Amino acid sequence: MSRKIYFGGPILTSDDEHRTAAAVVTENGRITDVIYDESTDIAALFPDAEKHDLQGATLTAGFIDGHSHFISGIFEDRMLNANTSPLGESDSVEQLIASLKKQLEDPRFDGEDYLYARGYDESIYPDHRLPTRLDLDTVTSRPLALTHISGHNTVFNSAALKAAGVDGSYIPPVDGDAGRLPDGSLSGIFYENAVNDVRPKRRHNAGKDIREGIERGLLKYVSEGVTTAQDGGTGPEMFDIMQSLADSGKLTIDIVSYLIGENTSERLANAENHRYHGHYRAAGRKIFLDGSPQAKTAWLSKPYKKTLAGKGSDYRGSGIYTDERLGEIISEAAENGWQINVHTNGDEAIEQLIRVVGKVQERYPEWKNSRPVSIHCQTVRSDQLDRMKTSGIIASFFVDHVFYWGDYHVSEILGEERASRISPLAEAIAKGVSFSIHQDTPVTKQSPIFAIHNAVNRTTRSGRILGGEYRITPWEALKAVTINSAYQLFEENEKGSITAGKLADLVILDGNILTVPPEKIKDIKVIETIKDGETIYLRKQVQP
Repeated sequence: MSRKIYFGGPILTSDDEHRTAAAVVTENGRITDVIYDESTDIAALFPDAEKHDLQGATLTAGFIDGHSHFISGIFEDRMLNANTSPLGESDSVEQLIASLKKQLEDPRFDGEDYLYARGYDESIYPDHRLPTRLDLDTVTSRPLALTHISGHNTVFNSAALKAAGVDGSYIPPVDGDAGRLPDGSLSGIFYENAVNDVRPKRRHNAGKDIREGIERGLLKYVSEGVTTAQDGGTGPEMFDIMQSLADSGKLTIDIVSYLIGENTSERLANAENHRYHGHYRAAGRKIFLDGSPQAKTAWLSKPYKKTLAGKGSDYRGSGIYTDERLGEIISEAAENGWQINVHTNGDEAIEQLIRVVGKVQERYPEWKNSRPVSIHCQTVRSDQLDRMKTSGIIASFFVDHVFYWGDYHVSEILGEERASRISPLAEAIAKGVSFSIHQDTPVTKQSPIFAIHNAVNRTTRSGRILGGEYRITPWEALKAVTINSAYQLFEENEKGSITAGKLADLVILDGNILTVPPEKIKDIKVIETIKDGETIYLRKQVQP
């Protein structure tokens, strides 16, 4: 690979010691030199280097995904779009039905015996009404599964219930639930692990769908400047498929998996799986402790402002594991030195994580440096941040909640006081808790720029500022998607900042995150994405 030098625009390093640079030199996939002195004669110093004049554009370290579901994003291309605007056309149940019917006119769905849709969001509907199987029965007579935007509940039509052999006598598991219509029959709405009793155990064409959709899946990330992505919940079949894609050289960015399901221990015990091979590796284990606040399945310490249908006024969600069982799972990770990523939206789930991690660390003190991660960490309390710092627990905040569901959190989920402190980034900084920010794609669109925007502005869909005291600076937000995310992955020595010796993972933007008006950060576009010193994405017809 030839030597290249980038100059002629703002260079934001994500390094507190030298926040900006004048030029960056790369060779053989790594950053070899960082020039900080603006007066340096770059042409004379590197006469044979390939010159890349930024022409005023901004260069940053490549963005590192704090948490998403890369593989699920690939499957989206084989699903009906049930999203609300601006990502879809379903802003009410009536519009949802009309949109799904229209999409089914597309011949690509003709051969599908079982239909999948994703993205419905009753928080946007004028009446907040949940669609039921009766609504979906008007769409198609084929089995149809419609997944909530959060991924934590699914509505099945009558054909899907029949295909699964599920009828009115169904009894949900302790870590799930099933809705009922006024006549006592199943509504078709299944929550959490009850979904698994109806949904087919595996997609018939899973491998084929992934192999055919991998380029589109990668484009969703590289076009937004992501050079390291996550799959935060990889089952055994998907892990094997991703390994085969890595073997065949299909991956252009690094992808890390956190494993779930059967044979997780067996795969994590293989040390080779922890090392990058063809841009893919297993980073640790994923554990779920609760559900989603907007689906009203997160585990809270105090009741929801408005209860879930069929529940009492004291309803506050529930956990998945007893402390004893969770302790066994985390102890296995500690015994083997594995990192854990733990889905914890509600403050009671966060409390359980802190409590059990603390007990495990007493038995395995060396595991304290394993950087366990509280994924989403949505309703974390101030006292919990203090104890997370003590236990070395990292937070990965889903800060886009402020924009997408902030208004709904206030009116329906948490109320004004608790909603105002979701994703309290500034407080985490003040207390010394390391954190990243993420978008849980495909729950929300992959766009680290938009995550930065939301961390800086904390503006809801309606335009209100929610929890303004928890806003952070653009520099702090940039670090949250670069060096902080690299630290979360134990990759801070290789990635996350523009530093000599690190991988040449870089992004060129058409605006400077640090100097544009805060409300304009979301409008910044990615011009070019560079992985290991080579351009893997170039936006057409974009001038800085």
